[in-house]
Amino acid sequence: MNTKTTGSSVWPYVIVGSAIGGAVGFLFMTESGRKVRRAITHPDELNDDLEGARSFIERKARVVTDQVHSFIGKAKESMEEGERAYREAGEEFRLRARRLERRNDEVTSQVHKTVEKMNQTAVTIEHSVLDPICEMGALYRGIERGIRRLFGRSSERTVSTGPIPVRDRVGF
Repeated sequence: MNTKTTGSSVWPYVIVGSAIGGAVGFLFMTESGRKVRRAITHPDELNDDLEGARSFIERKARVVTDQVHSFIGKAKESMEEGERAYREAGEEFRLRARRLERRNDEVTSQVHKTVEKMNQTAVTIEHSVLDPICEMGALYRGIERGIRRLFGRSSERTVSTGPIPVRDRVGF
């Protein structure tokens, strides 16, 4: 038999042999390999392990789902609280604006009343103080002229000279 092997036909055998050796080494030399061997030799335990893995995944999925729902609930509450704070701030602003407007109206009303009272006071002072003073001045001039005429000392001053009473100037 003539078995002549070339370099290119040997490599597939080397690769297959390496893969088989690696698999055997994995199965017999590692802890994970021992678990795989056990699962192969005891398939009923594999079913229990799969059931345990399934229940473990379901529990963890429920925990994650609960956490996500909790986070979403907190986010909704935070948004609602923010909206409530925004509305309250707006209402407080409008309330303060109304108070300020009412206070402004009160001040304006008081200013108008004060100006009106000052005007009335000025008219009252004019009538009760200035008019009598003007009348006393006119009375004084009249008495003075009468005395001058009585004693013959006539003055060159005419009636139109001297201060004019306030009510004649203003039109009262």
